[in-house]
Amino acid sequence: MGADLRKRCKRCLAAIPPQQGSARPRIYCVSCRPPRNRPNPRLIDLPKPQESSEPAGEVSPLVTTYQQVLKAADRLATPEGAHVMHLAELFANGRHTAAGAASLSKELRAAMESALRGAARAPDAMDELEERRRRKTSTA
Repeated sequence: MGADLRKRCKRCLAAIPPQQGSARPRIYCVSCRPPRNRPNPRLIDLPKPQESSEPAGEVSPLVTTYQQVLKAADRLATPEGAHVMHLAELFANGRHTAAGAASLSKELRAAMESALRGAARAPDAMDELEERRRRKTSTA
């Protein structure tokens, strides 16, 4: 029984301790191949536009913009408006994967449409063009 039943590392020939669990047997020791407890490489930090000049505790420009639009439409105090603000803060402050950021952006856009549905809005160039066409056809 003089034979060593322990496995040896393929790189440094150190003894590999007996394995627990049903995973594939190790062929390298812990010093040659450490466990894979590393941060998720797919997480991305969304760029902060003026990160250096923005004091701590300052609200993100994204959140401020959504707040101004909702306030102008008188929808900030509605449940839909609160939902939009919550999503905007999550989007501005969080660390997301690319897929997570895209999904959150899509939900934020949908929530904003829902919040502004039925709200009075200022006429734009297309509304003015439509009104002129309507007047021309009605007088003809």
